[in-house]
This record gives sequence, C-alpha cells and structure tokens, in this order.
Amino acid sequence: SRKTKNAEVVRLKKGLYYKPEKGSFGNMSPKDSDIIKYFTLEKKKVVGYVTGLALYHRWGLTTQVPFEVTIATSKNKREKVDVSGLRILTIPARTKVTKNNAAVLQFLDVLKSVDQIPDTTSEEVIKKLASKISAYKTDEIHEMEKLAIDAYTPRTKALLGAFLETHLNYCSESIHKALNPTSKYKIFISDATFKDQERWNICPK
Repeated sequence: SRKTKNAEVVRLKKGLYYKPEKGSFGNMSPKDSDIIKYFTLEKKKVVGYVTGLALYHRWGLTTQVPFEVTIATSKNKREKVDVSGLRILTIPARTKVTKNNAAVLQFLDVLKSVDQIPDTTSEEVIKKLASKISAYKTDEIHEMEKLAIDAYTPRTKALLGAFLETHLNYCSESIHKALNPTSKYKIFISDATFKDQERWNICPK
C-alpha cells in the first residue's frame, strides 16, 4: 500500500502489482508477454499455456487478430480480466499443465478445432501443422497420444490418429483401440486430406 501511494509500484488488479520502468513520456506499462507469464507461471513452474484464437494467430493459422488472450491453466479457474489494456480469459486445462506438455497440449487444441479456425480452411491448417510436427520429439509424440486418449474427445483422437499416419507414417494402435468402431466423426475436410480416413472413422463433410 505504501509503495503504491509513493508510485514505486502500480496496482494492475487485486494481488497483482508491477514496478514500472521509466520511459521518455513517463512510466511504461508492462509488456503483454510479462502479463501472460503471470497467468502461465507459478513459482517459476509452467501451469498454463496460450490457446484459442491467440494461439491460432501466433502459429500463423489465421490472420484474425484476437481481442483477448485465452489461457488454459491447471488452476481450474475461470477468470476474465483486463490487465493494462490486455484482456485475459483463463479456462481450466484438460489436464495438469507442465513445462514438458504445454506445447503438446497446444497442438492438440489446434487439432481439436481444425475446422473452426476463422479465415482459413481445414486443409491449410493441416498443412501448417504437418510442417510444425517435425519439431516434436518422439517422446512428445507418445505424450500426445496419451493425452489425446486420456483428455480429449473421440473426434480429436481420430484426427490425431489419421494425422500421425499421414504425416509421420506412424499408425497409433493405442489411439485406434481407444476409438469406438461404430462411431463416425464428421469433419470439414476433403476426401484426400488423410491417407486412410476410413480406418479412423472420419467422414468428410
């Protein structure tokens, strides 16, 4: 309270303060990246990650600029706040978020929404994800399989199975066994998007 009165720190929201840097025109606002770190880190441990439209834009999947940043967090808390001009929406993550699985969860979130991303097509998103998957290590791919089975919808499981078979030439038996053989998954994609869409019960719309 004393430091706030003396302008040594600035209150952004309840429980959140920052020490302003001096600029040519007075105190500078905190960087957006620093604000996002507040919501994704806790005691230097990763507890959340950027998802939704902000993630799609960051990965170059859409030209639509987000008006808010959605953060999936292990804190199991929904919160919508404006912090220094940046609107933040926090949502519960599907599983516990760690430094090792945050990027994997981001990939799965994009795949889950592949035909719902604005200003693009499902095929374009798949192509860009195909170029991105090469950066993931083998253990991350296996973690992706496990998380998809444990925490995501059958539709996302089927998409991941078809994606891995098409772009890594890897048929995930664990994902295939997790799918109901009588269920069908309708997705806005062309007939030629994946190698064997029938195997994964995918029905293009």
